[in-house]
Amino acid sequence: MALMNDAKKTEPTSTDTMQDDSTLRVMIVGDSMSQGKEGDYTWRYRIWEWFRAQNIAIQMVGPYTGTAPSEPQAHGELQATLGQPKTSGGYAPDVSPDFDRHHFAVWGRVAAVDKDLIYDVLSAHQADLMLLMLGFNDMAWFQSDAAGTLDSIRTLVINARAANPNLKFAIANVPQRSFIPGREDLPINTNIYNALLHNAISEWSTADSPIHLVELQENYDCGPSACPAGYDGLHPNAAGEFQIARAFSLTLVNGFGIGGSPLTIPDHVPERSHSTSFNF
Repeated sequence: MALMNDAKKTEPTSTDTMQDDSTLRVMIVGDSMSQGKEGDYTWRYRIWEWFRAQNIAIQMVGPYTGTAPSEPQAHGELQATLGQPKTSGGYAPDVSPDFDRHHFAVWGRVAAVDKDLIYDVLSAHQADLMLLMLGFNDMAWFQSDAAGTLDSIRTLVINARAANPNLKFAIANVPQRSFIPGREDLPINTNIYNALLHNAISEWSTADSPIHLVELQENYDCGPSACPAGYDGLHPNAAGEFQIARAFSLTLVNGFGIGGSPLTIPDHVPERSHSTSFNF
């Protein structure tokens, strides 16, 4: 069966901003764990299914629609900062043709880069709610330490609010990954960052632009000793995609009152074969 391919150009366009007043415009901002790779369902698809099941009218917004094509750049390469990101990859063949695939998630992306891009992206693709999942690459590829990563996320929030002062944010903490020899710093910095983020959320949140924490690490079955949720020690397999979507749905229900019940992970999760690991 053929993959569901990226049918639209990846250049930014404002056409995905047209909606009626009852439609919630949602932008997913992230890295490879959110973009996915060729043939994935992606957690973006699972959260879209959840919105539909909750009878919530949404429009996914953002400049891109595809996954990373086969053999994407190494996870830490910042190619996306220098040119057009690779977003022509397709999805699993049984993904619904109705799936609204727009997003702003790029393989290898760091918060230190997105903080300077987000104003223009939101100006072109207006959103009411941001689902934000960044930070791992900043620490994994020595872009910054925990405190510097937090500052990048804070700046991203400030710049996003400059485009929309009423934007709502669901911000995920950073998951652990399977242990990498010689990188004893990574799980330590991850925990430091997550503690800093937890404390900062209440300071950043405002009545007009509320922010709620997504406890991704606590709901994603991946850690230094084992990573059942990932196909390579980090990136989500089909079960992991459900776990990420569930983590966000918990925050949407409990923090924002969006939806009546969080996503339930099915007993049988369709498998997706992954034969390639991409470093981090």
